[in-house]
Amino acid sequence: MDNKAIISLIIFACTYFFIAIEKTPKVYVSIAGVLLLVLFRIFNFEEIHNFVDWDTISFLFGIFLVVKIIEVSGFFNYLSLKVIKKFNYDPLKIFLFFPILSWFLSGFVDSITVLTFLTPLTYTLCRLIKIDPIPLIVAEVCLANVGGSGTLMGDPPNVILGSMFNLGFTDFFIHNYIISFFSGLGALFLFYLKEKNKLVKIRESIDKKIFEKIIPEEAIEDKLLAKYGLLGLLSVVFLLIFRDIIKKIFPLSIGICSLIPSFFILFQKGSNVKLKNLLREIDIETLLFFVSLFVIVGSLEKTELIKKFAFSLKDFSQNGYKISTILFWFSVGTSAFIDNVPEAMSIGYLIKHISKSIPYRFTILIWGSSLGLDMGGNFTPIGASANVVAYGFLESQGIKIGWKRWIKLMFLPNLFAVFISYIFVILKFMIGFY
Repeated sequence: MDNKAIISLIIFACTYFFIAIEKTPKVYVSIAGVLLLVLFRIFNFEEIHNFVDWDTISFLFGIFLVVKIIEVSGFFNYLSLKVIKKFNYDPLKIFLFFPILSWFLSGFVDSITVLTFLTPLTYTLCRLIKIDPIPLIVAEVCLANVGGSGTLMGDPPNVILGSMFNLGFTDFFIHNYIISFFSGLGALFLFYLKEKNKLVKIRESIDKKIFEKIIPEEAIEDKLLAKYGLLGLLSVVFLLIFRDIIKKIFPLSIGICSLIPSFFILFQKGSNVKLKNLLREIDIETLLFFVSLFVIVGSLEKTELIKKFAFSLKDFSQNGYKISTILFWFSVGTSAFIDNVPEAMSIGYLIKHISKSIPYRFTILIWGSSLGLDMGGNFTPIGASANVVAYGFLESQGIKIGWKRWIKLMFLPNLFAVFISYIFVILKFMIGFY
């Protein structure tokens, strides 16, 4: 191993470490890692952009815009309040439906956004009906990450792997969505069993008259903007589904699929008072974080460390069962403590090299790794960005969960979901459906 390879590995490991301990915002850690790579001449500024997957960045930027438009219109709050009223404020029904809502929305809206609006709403509702918000919010986080594993746009690791291997919305939907569905049901079943007796007692003591003044329709602040946002989101999904057909006529990349609808809305409604500061409200830090990580992981590719590691697995990777199992559980274990975005990039490069010498189609490794990365992050409060959002909100309200209670609530339901996913991955390999 030459000096540049050693330096790249040290910078990569240190970046992971400081991201994991969260003493410094991760965007600053990742940018510092890029600067160190330039300082030690692993890269020069002119070649950095070659290692960034701009298609992934463009896609996330477009999705952030569309979802923000829907959010500022008030539609998400309206939807949640409508559901609450529909279930007559029954704690048991709410405990079942809100995680299901979290699971479903996270398949089409990134899990970070889902938890951003759902956590405050859940907290407010729990205060009204006087139940502990922590178990319900933890269940929502779990189902959000499980739901995000089912589609291309649900979680950043899927976007990254899809872009790296030219896999579309339909590919992920066909291979991961049904697994996500059964895994989510398994997790929710255990959450429900644990909380059922407490919720039954609370249901018997609720005075429903205090809720009669709530009017869900008042939550929508701009109906026209909500319609534009929803049409934009549906357009993104439509373009992703039919991308393979459309790109025969028009060069439609994943990034363009989300940018066209979002900028069409801004072209039409950009003067709306709610959209004037839209770009300032977009999560630019997350995009910068992803750009920096592409460069940091790219340093391992440039110095051929990933290639050499893949070569060392050449004989081992010939056995599809073994390598699928290793990548799945490696993804689950590491993403509990390390952000799954750099994990996805690293594993993606590794699969690229392995795929050149295996006797089976490499996509089974994609499906297994994506499921492991997305669900494994549930186990700790820092394993996924959605976890951090929910955990941080509760702390801002003076509610201390702590790692111990988080793991106690999350461990068995999420482990059950992970095992269900693993069984499906092995079954897929056995029947050749991958």
